[in-house]
Amino acid sequence: MIASLQAKAIGLVVGGLALLSAFLYWQHITSQRDAYHAEAERQRSRAEILQEHQQWQRQQIETLSNAMVERDRKLSAIAEDISASTAALDQLGEQNAEIRAWLDRDLPVGIGDWVRELQRPADGDAVQRPDSTRIPHQ
Repeated sequence: MIASLQAKAIGLVVGGLALLSAFLYWQHITSQRDAYHAEAERQRSRAEILQEHQQWQRQQIETLSNAMVERDRKLSAIAEDISASTAALDQLGEQNAEIRAWLDRDLPVGIGDWVRELQRPADGDAVQRPDSTRIPHQ
């Protein structure tokens, strides 16, 4: 009788241990699943942020590209104006000896700097004059 009680007790203990190990394994699997779900949510959030940043970068690239196209267009127009002015001056110099002599003279002191200053953005619309502007030969 004692042996049968011992056998039943051992059976109950083994069954209890089996139930306890199954419960602990289920807890472990559940906690892993929750951790994976949390990591997946963090990764989705991170992917959304990266996609928003990528979209912003694309917009910046498009804005810069449009600005460069406009700049190139303006520079081309300026180059065409300069070419037309140079051609007109050359044509004047070829047609008139007095104008040719005037075109061949050196620039007055400070005029080259003054022209460069005109190309820089200025505060207001006033004409800038160089510091060393003076009439030559005086």
